Amino acid sequence: MKEHSTVSFKGQEIFIGIDVHKESWKVNLQHCHTELESFSLNPSAEELYKHLIRKYPGADYYSVYEAGFSGFEAHRRLCELGIRNIVINPADVPTNGKERTYKSDRLDSRKLARSLENGSLEAIYVPSRENLKLRNLVRRETKQIGDITRTKNRIRSHFYFNGLQFNGWSGRALKGYQITAEENGDYALLSLLRVLRFQREEKLRVVQDEKKCLKEMKRDGIQEHLESVPGIGFRTGIVLQSELWEMERFKDKDHLSSYIGTAPHLVGSGENEVVETGGDRKKRQLHYLMIEAAWRALRFDMRLRSKYGTLLRKGSDSQQAICVIAKRLLYIIRAVWIQNRPYVKAEVQ
Repeated sequence: MKEHSTVSFKGQEIFIGIDVHKESWKVNLQHCHTELESFSLNPSAEELYKHLIRKYPGADYYSVYEAGFSGFEAHRRLCELGIRNIVINPADVPTNGKERTYKSDRLDSRKLARSLENGSLEAIYVPSRENLKLRNLVRRETKQIGDITRTKNRIRSHFYFNGLQFNGWSGRALKGYQITAEENGDYALLSLLRVLRFQREEKLRVVQDEKKCLKEMKRDGIQEHLESVPGIGFRTGIVLQSELWEMERFKDKDHLSSYIGTAPHLVGSGENEVVETGGDRKKRQLHYLMIEAAWRALRFDMRLRSKYGTLLRKGSDSQQAICVIAKRLLYIIRAVWIQNRPYVKAEVQ
C-alpha cells in the first residue's frame, strides 16, 4: 500500500513581489533566494492568497508593492488574509543599470520580491481610512484653489487681449464685469465668470465640510491648538492634520523635520559637499506651508522675530534664516500637538 504525504512549508518564508496595474497584477515568488515562479493574475488579494495556500501551504507569506494609483486597499486586504504586506516608495527600490535598460513588469516584480527577501526595503506610512477621508477632502480643496487661480488668469488674459480695464477681484468689480459683458454680448467672459462663481461657491462648501469632518472625528480640539500657534491659520492647520495625522509616528523632532524638509543635510562629494535644506524627498506642500507660516509668524511672535534678526546679523541670508524659523515653528507645532494644549506666547520684557 502506497503512503501519501502532503507538502508543507510550515516555518518557511515565501516573499512576494507584486507589480500592481489596473487590469492585472504581475507576481513573483522568491524562496531561499531562488525564484519559484512568475505569473499574472487578476487584481485580487483573494486570488493571490488561494494560489499561495494551494501551492505553498503552511508558509509565512511576505509581500510588497509600490505606492501609486491603487492606494492602500490592496494592502489592507492582504493583511486581513494573513499576508504580511508592506507598501514602499517606488524611488526606494534598489535598481541596477541592466534593470533600468530592460525594464518590464516581470523584472519589476522580481526586483521587489528579491529586495524584500534581502531586507533592503523600508515601508512607508499607511494612512487609516479615517485619515484618508480627511486627506482626500483637504487635497480636493487644494485642487480647487489651483482651479480658481487658473480661471482668474484666463479672465485677466481675456481683459488684456480685448483691451478691457481690469479692476481686481472684489465683489463690486466682478459685478461690474458681468454687467459690461452682458451689455457688450461678451459671452466668453460671461462663461468664465460663471465658472469662477461656481468654483468659489464649491470651495466654501468644501471648507464647511472640512469643519464638519473635524468635529465628527473629534479633531477640532487639535485644530484649535494648532491655530493658537503664531502664523498658523485654519488652512495650514487642517493641511498639517490631514498629512501628518499622528505625530507619534515620528520617533523624534529630527525625523519630523526631515519628513517636512526643514532638516539640513550634506549634498555632494569630496570638496564639493554643501549643506542644503529640503531636497527631493521633502513633503513639498508642507515645506511650502511652513515657510509661509514662518513669514507670518514673524509679525506676531517677538521671540521668533528676535531669532530671525540674530541670524541675519550673523551672516545668514533671508532664505536661510526663514528656514531656521520654519524649523523652530515646526517644533512648536509638535509640542502643542503632543501635549494637547494651546501655545502660550512668550511675554516681551
